[in-house]
Amino acid sequence: MKHDWIRKKTTWLAAGALLLLGSAGAGQAMAYFTTYVTAAGGHPVTLGYETQIEEEVENMTKHIVIANTGESDCYVRVKVFSGIQFPVSFSQEGGWTLADDGYWYYDEILPVGEKTSVLLAAIENIPEEYKETFNIIVVQECTPVLYGDDGQPYADWDREADTTTDIGTAGGEE
Repeated sequence: MKHDWIRKKTTWLAAGALLLLGSAGAGQAMAYFTTYVTAAGGHPVTLGYETQIEEEVENMTKHIVIANTGESDCYVRVKVFSGIQFPVSFSQEGGWTLADDGYWYYDEILPVGEKTSVLLAAIENIPEEYKETFNIIVVQECTPVLYGDDGQPYADWDREADTTTDIGTAGGEE
């Protein structure tokens, strides 16, 4: 009888050890299946608003126009840079306002497929040796049209979406 009890005890200890050993690895296996999951496929994400600079240089004056090539209406602004020894003078055909931050803001919402009026940036009194290599750098940004609680549209320039820098020269090379 004692011999039968020892055999049952051994069988139960072996079964318990197997159960314990099997359950010890189950946690790691579950962690593997929950941690290392892969997926395939994808979907392109677009912001819906995008603009492009259209520039033309004529008689040391850059004609700047911004086109809305995105899928949503937006606001645009432009900043122009040149060398400190050659200050830039501006003129415009309406619709642009110079702000204290140095940006020219287009006053209206720019609808999809439309363009801004022309902003002219000119460098005057350039010595002949620089006329072939002068640069005016144009940086443009756009932001989506947002609406306040009262339904009025506004621009939040902390959320600008598209920053494009374009460097052009007098010879039309870019």
